[in-house]
Amino acid sequence: MKQVTSQDVELRVEHTPRPGAPALLLMNSLGTSLEMWDDQLEALSERFELIRFDARGHGKSTSGTHREATMDLLATDALNVLDACGVARAHLCGISLGGMIAMHIATKWPDRVLKAALCNTAPYMGPRENWDARIQTVKTQGTAALAEATLGRWFTPQFHQEQPEKVARIRSLLLECSPKGYAACCAAIRDMDQRESIGSIAAKTLVIGGTADTSTPPEQAELIASRIPEAKLAMLEAAHLSNIERANEFNATLIEFLQGELSQPEPTE
Repeated sequence: MKQVTSQDVELRVEHTPRPGAPALLLMNSLGTSLEMWDDQLEALSERFELIRFDARGHGKSTSGTHREATMDLLATDALNVLDACGVARAHLCGISLGGMIAMHIATKWPDRVLKAALCNTAPYMGPRENWDARIQTVKTQGTAALAEATLGRWFTPQFHQEQPEKVARIRSLLLECSPKGYAACCAAIRDMDQRESIGSIAAKTLVIGGTADTSTPPEQAELIASRIPEAKLAMLEAAHLSNIERANEFNATLIEFLQGELSQPEPTE
């Protein structure tokens, strides 16, 4: 692990160099940290130069001076992480908030993107009043006040029953999240509207959705896939954190997409 300075924050970054391999940047969801990707590490680190980091105010990254973040601010953090790791271009993979940041980067800084995987995310999440209420709750009561409802959306009832230890692990990440950092990132989501801008994304794009996702429902995944030219859509039988609930399927789907050209058969005479 290392600390990377980005604007007004110190970001916790894990960088696993792999000479000759393409870089892959993993971006966490609202309320979690880089540990949310633990179930992907073994499969992905064999193939990619892996970079993951805690978004500002999440995990062990500091919250900084901004009371309200923007997608531009969060995207700049991500690009500063790539710069600190000496990476000019990378595959992007983000879930929820991480996917929103990936969309913004792919739209505004296309030269930094190899391919984009946008997972359990949305280009717009209204109404504004809902986010203002959540911001007020977390500022006054902390993330613990949101835990039960949030975890109920993040995993299906079956997963709660069958994998309580994994749910508990994610609960601990949510409870460790800085209320200030959580609220700031809520503001970025509240003010975001990428429904039109994502139509300009030129990078090859995979959209992963969850059939039981009530946070960013299937129609959001379908909307993103319909707006981005030639985007691929994959639906997994999962709720919001599909990379955890359906880790093996998620890994296989992501790897197949990122290495797609490499797996094509050689032309015959």
